[in-house]
Amino acid sequence: MALSQESRSIIELPTPIERSDRLPAGRVPLLAFVADRQTKTDVEESLAPLALADSPVMRGGIAKAIQFLASERSPETLIVDISGVEMPAARIQELAEVCEPGVTVIAIGDHNDITLYRDLMHAGVHDYIVKPVAPQALAEALDLRPGQAGAPISHRLAKLVALVGARGGVGTTTVAVNLAWYLANRQNRRVALLDLNLQRGDCALALNVTPTAGLREALTNPTRLDLVFLERVMAVQGDRLFVLSAEEPFDHEVKFTGDAVDKLVGLLRTQFHYVIVDVPDLIAEPNRRVLDLANLRVVVADRTLRSVRDTARLRLALGDGDLQHRNVLVVNRSGEGGRHAVKLHEMRGIVEMEPRCVIPFQPHLFSAAAGAGSVAAERRNRFTDGIAALSGELSGRSSERRGWWRIFK
Repeated sequence: MALSQESRSIIELPTPIERSDRLPAGRVPLLAFVADRQTKTDVEESLAPLALADSPVMRGGIAKAIQFLASERSPETLIVDISGVEMPAARIQELAEVCEPGVTVIAIGDHNDITLYRDLMHAGVHDYIVKPVAPQALAEALDLRPGQAGAPISHRLAKLVALVGARGGVGTTTVAVNLAWYLANRQNRRVALLDLNLQRGDCALALNVTPTAGLREALTNPTRLDLVFLERVMAVQGDRLFVLSAEEPFDHEVKFTGDAVDKLVGLLRTQFHYVIVDVPDLIAEPNRRVLDLANLRVVVADRTLRSVRDTARLRLALGDGDLQHRNVLVVNRSGEGGRHAVKLHEMRGIVEMEPRCVIPFQPHLFSAAAGAGSVAAERRNRFTDGIAALSGELSGRSSERRGWWRIFK
């Protein structure tokens, strides 16, 4: 359907948005966690001539850093003291689990050991400084000179998860919304939820947040995309869940390219632990681009014959996947069709995929949640157990208890 009239966003400006090098709200340039008083003094004195002189330096070493960053925003650069730590490379991996993407880690310690240095570099550490911390050594590790700002460094990116339904009505948006909420609120991850159905805005509705025209602006005019733009247009649900959803008029066709989606998703992946994308179909090229990029491609189906047939076709369209692009089958609304539903073992044989979780049909949960302005995953129930199992597929962590929804694992 062609555009019937020229439309303008409520946030459109007369001139392009200027790019800014400032960090997202709540994120500081540098934090340091040190093990002893002398090191605290050395680090503070080393930072004094630099542009990071006011950065907080805390006592507690890497253990305190892991505890702190599990619930707080990550800095752009993190200095951690590994003195006296057994298996420091393993502790760095624990630290990586709680850090946001894009964090540069500098380790300091009391062992001058080439093997330790190599292990730390392999674990993702940017540099290792042996105590006592000298101003020149720290400045070089930060790539700073007095009065200069640090160069941006990109590291690990967010895991990209694309959910697509075998057909309409299987509950793909419900699974996407509750998965995003669960990761943000039960696993304390920073999550971006992107709804690529720009006319309906179902993700925003399910989370009781207001959709904006910003998503259309981002996709139809990707030259405007930067961190400042994203801060303005993302709706926030709680402390860690950020939503990009729109309600464009049904008589307006919103045209955008796969490259625009690539740029938007790429920017989101530098700022979050997970980017969850609700993909409406495989027909549009930009939607296929997301599925090509996704680390995990979640096919949501039910046990109707039509859904089983289309799941098999969808699997062929997606291909077999690999370690970097896995395909996962979620069977939703299980039990809805009663004895007329396709049996699970028959479904496995037809689609040639093992369901990773089977979520029971519990319509009363969603009517109650909608009436309360909440999501079903807020309370413990069998649906939430299924969402927890799916989140375990993303993080590699097992669900707290193995139930019947995990029998296919």
